Amino acid sequence: MRENWKLTVVGLGGIGGLLSAPLVRQYGGQISLVARGRRGAALRTEGLTLRSDVYGDFTVHPPVVAETPEELPVQDVILVCVKNGNLPEVARQIAPIVGPETIVLTVMNGVTAGRVLRAALGKGTVLESVIYTVSSAGADCSITQKGKFTQIYTGTAPGDEAGHAAALEVAEILTGAGIECHVEEDVRVSIWNKYVLNCAYNVGTARWACTIGDIKADPGRVDDCRALMDEARRVGVACGVPLDGDLVEKQLRRIMKTTDDSTSSLSRDFAAGRSGELEVFCGDVIRMAEEHGVDVPVTAAYYAALQDIAAGFTR
Repeated sequence: MRENWKLTVVGLGGIGGLLSAPLVRQYGGQISLVARGRRGAALRTEGLTLRSDVYGDFTVHPPVVAETPEELPVQDVILVCVKNGNLPEVARQIAPIVGPETIVLTVMNGVTAGRVLRAALGKGTVLESVIYTVSSAGADCSITQKGKFTQIYTGTAPGDEAGHAAALEVAEILTGAGIECHVEEDVRVSIWNKYVLNCAYNVGTARWACTIGDIKADPGRVDDCRALMDEARRVGVACGVPLDGDLVEKQLRRIMKTTDDSTSSLSRDFAAGRSGELEVFCGDVIRMAEEHGVDVPVTAAYYAALQDIAAGFTR
């Protein structure tokens, strides 16, 4: 890793906060956090508290908490851990701290964040990743992580040697803080594998306002989950991602093994009267399908139903 590197985390929710705590504990002032309003004030006065099955329970006091990215100098690494709907605005905000050698790593849901940032920034190296963990931010701005693993997979498409080298740099930093990070030869496969699962898991539980146990108990809804994943997989293949032919059945078996009381982030958002990342798990599939000429009737039907439900939310 380059000497005297500087890293910024943008987005201090469940994922950004989870990654920030061990990074600040290990590297101190080399890490800057960006948080405004109540969260920023809490970080400055109370510090960042993490309660984690993986990293333990501790509080760190970040030396640098900026209200906006523009307050910071050009960074070597930027972790972007925001909701997809906020990404265009975040891209505008971080542009001043992105230089030609800056590595921007998206740690977000979906499959479009890298494309959005590359188009908006036009500089630096944008990497994508997928994270497996269960983490949430509390009302007191603390972070709680459940389960015995937190794993990040990053990398590039095959043949991108410069991007691969950048991924190795980021992995070195994360691993140095005790964060398990793997560099893949084709990270698109790992990202789409999780995305295909979520296009059924999130969409199904949100559509029916139910737990995964309710899905498993209804053969018709199980068939819909299979169809939602199959459509998403075919879109991924049309986008040039070499996804396994048995991916859908593998992910369906994973759903069937999930504890019955499990819900999804999208179902919890809908229960709270928020549309959340509906566009990520449904709208993006439809837009990519149209671009590549793939028929996705079940996804379209679920999208229409969820849009009707969201239309009743108080704005």
